[in-house]
Amino acid sequence: MSFTESINNRGHVVLEQLVTLAATAHTLLGPSKRYKFINDEASGDSVMVCSSFRLLENLDLACSVGQLLSKTVLAQQKVFHSGSGSLLFLAGAWSRAALECLHQGITIPHVLSAMSEGLDVCVQVCRDRAVPIEVVLHQGVVQKWSVSKPHSEDPPSFNGHPFPKSSPVSEHRANVRPLAQPPCQHNSKAVKAARGKIKLTHSRHFTSNETSDSEGPTQRSVSQLNNSKNTELDSLAMAVSHGCDKAMDLVLQASRIQSRINGQGDSHKMFDVNKLVTCPLPGLPEDHSCALSGYVVLLSAEQASVVSRLKDQSIRIVLLSGDLNEKYRHLGFSNPAGVQHVTETLDVHGVSPEQGWVNGALAILLKYAVNVALVNGIASEQLTDHCWRHNILVIEQVKSVVLSDFAQATGAIPVSYITQVNRRCVGSGVRLQVWREYLSGRGTESTAVTVTSEKTDLVTAVITSSVHGKLQSLEDQFWGCAHRLHHALKDGKVLPGGGVVEMQCIHALQKRIENTSYRTKDECCGRSYVGRVLQLMVDGLMDYVSTLLCNSGQLSTKADAWTKIHEQLKDLKGDPDPCVNVLGLDVNDVLCSDSISKMESVYDNVTVKVEAWRRALDLVFLLLQTDSEIITGFDAEQQDIQSNSFVFL
Repeated sequence: MSFTESINNRGHVVLEQLVTLAATAHTLLGPSKRYKFINDEASGDSVMVCSSFRLLENLDLACSVGQLLSKTVLAQQKVFHSGSGSLLFLAGAWSRAALECLHQGITIPHVLSAMSEGLDVCVQVCRDRAVPIEVVLHQGVVQKWSVSKPHSEDPPSFNGHPFPKSSPVSEHRANVRPLAQPPCQHNSKAVKAARGKIKLTHSRHFTSNETSDSEGPTQRSVSQLNNSKNTELDSLAMAVSHGCDKAMDLVLQASRIQSRINGQGDSHKMFDVNKLVTCPLPGLPEDHSCALSGYVVLLSAEQASVVSRLKDQSIRIVLLSGDLNEKYRHLGFSNPAGVQHVTETLDVHGVSPEQGWVNGALAILLKYAVNVALVNGIASEQLTDHCWRHNILVIEQVKSVVLSDFAQATGAIPVSYITQVNRRCVGSGVRLQVWREYLSGRGTESTAVTVTSEKTDLVTAVITSSVHGKLQSLEDQFWGCAHRLHHALKDGKVLPGGGVVEMQCIHALQKRIENTSYRTKDECCGRSYVGRVLQLMVDGLMDYVSTLLCNSGQLSTKADAWTKIHEQLKDLKGDPDPCVNVLGLDVNDVLCSDSISKMESVYDNVTVKVEAWRRALDLVFLLLQTDSEIITGFDAEQQDIQSNSFVFL
């Protein structure tokens, strides 16, 4: 029995499991995500999720495939905070493609080689189709200009002058057609009718202020565009918001605060995601979410009483990078074995070692007049109770980014142990202020407090919701928006979203398949399998685009989506520079619709998308090779033969 026949007879269980697990997250793809409830039959608890990452995190994945998949998605989420949905979907789609390749008798080395070639084609498409962010920024200005001014007037650039036709951006725009474009000149009547229906006083695109008609039309509009808050960053942010408009608005609020802190006003192009933290606040409506300068933390009534006594005072602070208790030891500490402590005196007072440590720690804080202690880990409850009685506020579970910011702003030096604190480690210039008092859903009183200093660059996004189970999803959406904006600025380029890049990849793969089929037998050299493997990868990408169209509400069924995709692919044949609009919008009639949201272009991050594709295919390869070893065994006599059949990752 041959190697491939053995695999086909006994089946690839892990790939089938991966396909099944990936299918559970199909409804979580795209901007219109559906919430899912995960129930624990043992305890009766439930959790609400709306992302692939949280879905896998809360499932009891006992199988090895589930654990590998969960770790892969976790690695993607930890670095990029986005792209986990695409990763999970394509991992399942390409696992199905690999299974079909094996059923057709294609060997594993050939599957690996051809699928790697297909991924290289897709990555090259991403490189070729990447759009500079200047195009997106200019496009946002043009869209605002098109709503308010006739087309006879030239749209303003970022500095108030017309956009030069000879600039690199305009040259790139000649080859790239975004999802939303300014309306064509020939449809001027419909455009004027649409303008008569639309009167916006405030939207996420721009803010229009009432101005006198005596001002010149050009001067007034240019002034409004240039003086609008974060005009340039708003356009890019909404392009990568992926339907999470409220979360992206919160990100832009934080960006404006960072800009004012750095003395750059309200219009800028910079955004530092490393200076952001979140504070989930249950019990309040979602429209109470906001961004505040400094560190916002939720405290109990006892701790809040300390803040009330210390408000409007410049106080001193210490930073602890570990736990604040007697048993804490730093990472790597090795406690010597077999050591006994012998003393000649008897402890007549009966003070325990923990109580002695608490007394010593409190004495250190009082000695250096410390009123705030930020602890990265857990604080001793006994010490905390003693501290608030002496007007010392101890805040535990503080993130490292907060400690770093306050170390830079106050001059404090983070230490691992309270016994290491000396005069040089204590910072100053910290202020405490009660921001909001409220009753939580369980009837307990809580207080939101802001910890600030004059030089802090930290911004806290306060995320609120009356539904406690929804807070985590809203927080994930905020971080996803923040990191998409961060990576867009970091890469300097973005990709057309909404399935456009995937359609371009399908077109490129089909051209590669045609080129392969046109070759002679001598040229192919036994590579006839390449076309079949690439076609199966195309089917996976088409399944991705069709699911995206259905989930976004563009089409009702998968059959309609596949039909529409095939029709558009037929129109692309012979086009050397394809750029399709898979959302079904007529770009010539954008302004003729009552929905201004159709003007927006949807974009994805280049690095995030490429890494999600790579991780998905790497996972498929790993499971394919590992399962083959389990099915066929690894006989020592066939070691040389089988070793050539694997590509270890």
